[in-house]
Amino acid sequence: MNETTDSETILYQQWVLRLRPPAHKTSPKILLMLHGWTGDENSMQIFQRDIPPDYWIIAPRGWISTPEGGYGWIGHRPGREATLQAFLEPVQAIKHLIEHFRRDYFLPLSSIDLMGFSQGAALSLAFCLQYPEMVGKAAILSGFLPFLPENYQPPYELSKIQFFIAHGSQDEIVSIQRAYEVVDFLKSANAAVRFCHSPVGHRISSVCFRQLNQFFAD
Repeated sequence: MNETTDSETILYQQWVLRLRPPAHKTSPKILLMLHGWTGDENSMQIFQRDIPPDYWIIAPRGWISTPEGGYGWIGHRPGREATLQAFLEPVQAIKHLIEHFRRDYFLPLSSIDLMGFSQGAALSLAFCLQYPEMVGKAAILSGFLPFLPENYQPPYELSKIQFFIAHGSQDEIVSIQRAYEVVDFLKSANAAVRFCHSPVGHRISSVCFRQLNQFFAD
């Protein structure tokens, strides 16, 4: 098990980040963790516990303050009805964050992996749609697919990304139907998809948690 005590909160390029460096600082592997509505840079720490030690783990704080406290990525609560267009600005910001991070930490060019929860999962999907060539794996946890333009055609490179989808069948915040939509959409784009669902609410079950860890360990 990887302990989280070696991670730290830093201010970087006007971002507040929770950063866990890898065991070897020259590793090019980056896992970007994106929290949900009312979360912050610490919200995804529970998921990093068993992530392999060769990853740089970057967990940025969302840039919108929410009325309930905490942060988000777009001004929708919790963003379930958002379109792809609504996510494009934070997608661009995340892309620039990764580019600057690679430059400043002298990391070679390599694909990144994504893990997002709820609104952060939707942002992860939006990133995959805009920059699929940058992504190797993406875990979509209790998330949803942003509404796409009519007659939208997914990019060919989407088929090269490995996806893990986890959702609770009793989720009252983001219906499991939205997870089925994600799975169907990704399979129609010929992407590799693993789908785990359990009778829980807006969270990840212990069964799906184990499968999530295996997904990144493979």
